[in-house]
Amino acid sequence: MEIKKNGSNRLFEADCVKFFAIFFMICIHVYEQLGRYDFSVLPNGMFRNLMEFAGGPLAAPIFMFTMGIGMIYTRHNTVGEFIKRGFKLLLIGFALNFVREAVPKIIGNLAFGMEFSFDEIMGGFLNIDILEFAGMSFITVGILKKAKVKAWAMLLISVVLQAAGIWALKYTFTNIVWGNLLGLLLPTGDRVAFPMFLWLVYPTAGMVFAEYLKTVKDRAVLYRRMASVGAVVLAAVSVWLCFAGHDIRMIYALADDSYYHQTVISTLWTMSVVFIALGMSYFMYGKIENTGFGKFVSFCSKKLNIIYIIQWIIIAYTTAIVTAVGIEGSLSWWGIILVGLAVEAVAIGITKIFFRKV
Repeated sequence: MEIKKNGSNRLFEADCVKFFAIFFMICIHVYEQLGRYDFSVLPNGMFRNLMEFAGGPLAAPIFMFTMGIGMIYTRHNTVGEFIKRGFKLLLIGFALNFVREAVPKIIGNLAFGMEFSFDEIMGGFLNIDILEFAGMSFITVGILKKAKVKAWAMLLISVVLQAAGIWALKYTFTNIVWGNLLGLLLPTGDRVAFPMFLWLVYPTAGMVFAEYLKTVKDRAVLYRRMASVGAVVLAAVSVWLCFAGHDIRMIYALADDSYYHQTVISTLWTMSVVFIALGMSYFMYGKIENTGFGKFVSFCSKKLNIIYIIQWIIIAYTTAIVTAVGIEGSLSWWGIILVGLAVEAVAIGITKIFFRKV
């Protein structure tokens, strides 16, 4: 891939899919925290299916795949820098957990007499979310780089790890601390969303894609084939699942944490969605790259972690206040969209204030 004239080696098509994934991510968080739907059952109706699909395959997997692309094109690509960044992301992730999970519960207990057990507070603090996963991914890839493992071999290793992670689903830990700490690797705790064994396949697949992209002279041909292959695989897997009696909603639904418990089949289905989204992004948004909006899109993509942190703090404390004052009810579908837009605008606005330079 050629370096852009401004000295950046960022892929604008990847920035675009991440930009829209930011909105989907924020909406799914609002949906989970303020929607108050029954997440013990599979989504029913158009809105819930669209929300959980957009907030599932079109959110975290997009971030993870493009993170893998960035691992190849980053200028900070030494083993030491990878491992250092991984530990930094872990620290930031647990610090965010403390601010958004533990602090509201402590305040609720002291100021409003709300009862929270030690396990609830520790479970929130040790919640394994996407920042923790990103940290573990950088550490793992750094270690594999140290061992001179190629990107394609890392992808094969991640597939084996996923199989091991699926097998580990039968084991749970009653101790919240050990369950969540082991949850950095395996799905062993109630507050484990992104265990590395189940999700490492996405960034390593992104790495393999980026390595191949370096050899491609015509990106239009690549992305056309990428979207086409994604569509064919998505259709084939969907048809096979239907004939086999499997509910496709289980791939992206929040019910029973089915979305978080990735399997080989669900990963293949979701990866197809990622391929289609990235391929379409190249053709749909390429002409706006050098416009003001294009620069805004790249800024949001570059500052994704900051936006992620701010939106979670806003949503967490809004939820805490709503709960403390005893407001009942659930946001409607349009309310979730509007609140999501408002949270995104505030999060990006705050980020813009503190990081004026792109």
